[in-house]
Amino acid sequence: MAYADEGVGAPILLIHGWAAHGGFFQDLATRLARGRRVLTLTLRGHLGSEAGQAPLTIETLGEDIAEFVEALDLKAVTALGWSMGAMALWSAAARLEGRLEAIIVEEMAPKLTNDADWRVGLAGGYGASDVAATLAEIEADWPAYVTRFAPRMFAPDARAAKPELIEWARAEMSNNDARAMASYWASMAAQDFRGRLPAIETPMLVLHGAESQVYPDGATAFVASAAPHGAHVSIPGAGHVPHLEAPDFFFQQIEAFTRTTRRPETRSGGASP
Repeated sequence: MAYADEGVGAPILLIHGWAAHGGFFQDLATRLARGRRVLTLTLRGHLGSEAGQAPLTIETLGEDIAEFVEALDLKAVTALGWSMGAMALWSAAARLEGRLEAIIVEEMAPKLTNDADWRVGLAGGYGASDVAATLAEIEADWPAYVTRFAPRMFAPDARAAKPELIEWARAEMSNNDARAMASYWASMAAQDFRGRLPAIETPMLVLHGAESQVYPDGATAFVASAAPHGAHVSIPGAGHVPHLEAPDFFFQQIEAFTRTTRRPETRSGGASP
């Protein structure tokens, strides 16, 4: 698993979403690295990281994240998971309980598919019966699928104001392997973290794009309410990628949250006064 490591101080881990890569966090990582050690992952099977031999599932990604943190012996970690990255982080949370100081969730639901008991999954009433068609579309013509999907990640105003950003995201996502992305989509669609969130005692900030066309507000609000120490913030003018659409507001939320969760011994990068 490829990763970037920059800055010095208390560690913060950045975990990207489905079909993206660590480069989607470049601007955020640069800002955070002024006062922290920032480790930006590119998950296996995504552009820039080998797929390896393990199944391309959320469970495998959770193990990868846990092994990464343990291998570097990281402690008092703040971990940010965007979209699928949040699911992978939830999967790793039990194993990393003693190493996590704070969790930041960016735009993710605990369950993708809607049903009679869950109406705040993917927008448009996406259900389990829709998964097979999605997988067929992905494998038949991945670039065409991305061309349809990528613009929907961004709020309408962001699409109008930053067309070059949307085109960059589309081009980067198109370079992924279709079979790998289909495998991850199938795994995401099979997950249901609703019953597991109450066991995550780590303080959790849940950030929602107020103009998201991917998840309704109820999805992220549920995550914050289910987590024992959860907080929910809606970001005006942002869609599914708040860290790119509203970077200043997003950064401010991270700064404010980490100030309240950081242990005294890590405020100077882990050195005791």
